[in-house]
Amino acid sequence: MGNLLAFNMCAIPIYIIILCATFVRKTTKGIVNRWFIMMVIVSLATTIVDLIADGYELILPLEPMQLQIVTVANYLYFILRNATVVLYLFFLFTLTRTDFHLHSRTSKYLLLAPYAVIILLLATNPIHHKAFTTTAEHGYARGPLILVFYTISIGYALIGTGYLAYCARFLRSGKWLALISMYVLTFIAIFIQFFNSQLLVEMFSTAIAFLIVILLVLRPEEITDSNVGLPCWKAYQEEIRKLTLVRYPAQILITRFLNATQIRAYLGEERYNQYIKRIAEQLALYAKEKHLRLDIYYEAPGTIYWLLDAGSIGEDFEADFLEMNRRIEDATQNIKILGVHLNPRVCLIQYPQDLTKADDIIHLGHEFHGLIPKDMLSVRAKHLVGTRHYEIGSKMGFILSQAIILQNFEMHYQPIYCLNDGTFHSAEALIRLKDACYGSISPEFFIPAAESRGLILPIGEFVLETVYRFIAENDIASLGLKYIEINLSVAQCLEVGLPQKIYALQEHYHVQPSQINFEITETMYDNIGTIVDANIDALKDMGYTFSLDDYGTGYSNIQRILRLPLSLIKLDKSLIEETANEQGKSIVKNTIAMMKDIKKQIVAEGVETQEQLDFLKSVGCDYIQGFFFSRPLPQDIFIKSLP
Repeated sequence: MGNLLAFNMCAIPIYIIILCATFVRKTTKGIVNRWFIMMVIVSLATTIVDLIADGYELILPLEPMQLQIVTVANYLYFILRNATVVLYLFFLFTLTRTDFHLHSRTSKYLLLAPYAVIILLLATNPIHHKAFTTTAEHGYARGPLILVFYTISIGYALIGTGYLAYCARFLRSGKWLALISMYVLTFIAIFIQFFNSQLLVEMFSTAIAFLIVILLVLRPEEITDSNVGLPCWKAYQEEIRKLTLVRYPAQILITRFLNATQIRAYLGEERYNQYIKRIAEQLALYAKEKHLRLDIYYEAPGTIYWLLDAGSIGEDFEADFLEMNRRIEDATQNIKILGVHLNPRVCLIQYPQDLTKADDIIHLGHEFHGLIPKDMLSVRAKHLVGTRHYEIGSKMGFILSQAIILQNFEMHYQPIYCLNDGTFHSAEALIRLKDACYGSISPEFFIPAAESRGLILPIGEFVLETVYRFIAENDIASLGLKYIEINLSVAQCLEVGLPQKIYALQEHYHVQPSQINFEITETMYDNIGTIVDANIDALKDMGYTFSLDDYGTGYSNIQRILRLPLSLIKLDKSLIEETANEQGKSIVKNTIAMMKDIKKQIVAEGVETQEQLDFLKSVGCDYIQGFFFSRPLPQDIFIKSLP
């Protein structure tokens, strides 16, 4: 009789360890985790009542009170034990995103019908005593209808096994083996118990199966971003691929914070992560209020994916989308840390109505913010799919690769006007892409795409080669130009051999360093390191000068400005646009005065009106660049346009 208690007594600490591990690892949120916790609790309760019944049977014959306890324990055992099999099937459906098939009452009733038969047999057992009996003299004894219980349990197990065989095409082998272990161990345990009723190993085998699942399937360290405590980008990709394979209807809300990198650098990692957590909490709270199934994923530095179960939304989804969009905006405006807030863009993808392929969904999540006007805060995928921008974006990798091979780039030049002597002082070299199929593609579109695909270096090499050749073939001094400005990307600044590459161009084309001014951006500050410092110092020693581009778009400080050998500061167009109001004028005026105090010259970018020009001239700006004087022009037209 010792074997009656041994396996159950061993199972209980395993269940307790599993529950403790679940809470310690913080895998308690989300419907999948909730199903798992429910199964473990039910199985633990099953083991306890089984242990109670077995324990009393060691002291036969039973007293009336003991007999009643054993009888109730046996009823609870069958109710809970068979419930575990059903719960595990629901767990599998939820884990693999196929539980949408269970949204209808009919499908739920069909799945629960066999379990209802067990409940009915147990409810009527006091009358017919065909399932089991408990007596004072003999304790528990199985009846002929016990085979129905086993048959139904085996039936559920066969359904689950067949379903897992279907899921093998999209589950990783380790996870698949872990999930199938429940049924393998259960079949072995039932076989052992059927032929040896004294060897009660069912609950122990179930405990081992749950332990395997938590170790190999529910692994937060694999799928969680530890900084913010949310499922990570890898988990999102896996979930998207899963739902497209099983055609799980879903709504995917993507929030991309455009200034995430700058905010993180400004606030520091810890405060920034707190900011992201609080925004996620705002949306999770709304989902809870509306009883929406919501899974949240995070991709650093600032993209949050909200995966909504389409079946939980219903006909008023449009209102839910608008409300969630509003809450995202409110959260970013109202959750203030040190006076800054994130700048969100939101996209809604309805699957499978808008897109049907996982790669397309993932791609749009990365690119949608570049496909909409800068002042548009939110967009629905159905308004993007099929447009020229979307088609270009979906093929951008191929377009860029072809452009690099076929040299489909060309350089345009935008003159820079000197307010002191009233002449064109210099010009900025700006790259353009002209595709044979799609025509001209904006650099605001293809440059970020090239950076994300690791193709910016060959594009940067094209720019350097073309500009050096242009200077060699044209006497820019006779054109009235002192130098040409070239943008250096962060990737170029991080190249170990950058100075040697530029020196080779300088010698090959006989270009003087004084004829070139390199522009670097504020984002380079996030990548400052020994290589960047060494490159800039080497170029400075060679005689090259530098300017800071897009000043005013990030979180600059004087310490940063003084750190690099900058001769020019270029005020971003966004600052110039603010001169339409008095507050903006004050900011620009004081910025220019401050830069003058530290001996920097000022270039105002994006100047388009006479009013802007007059104001900038009155506050001591040195140079003007913008459509007021000229757009960027192809090389031949640029040369002809100069006086």
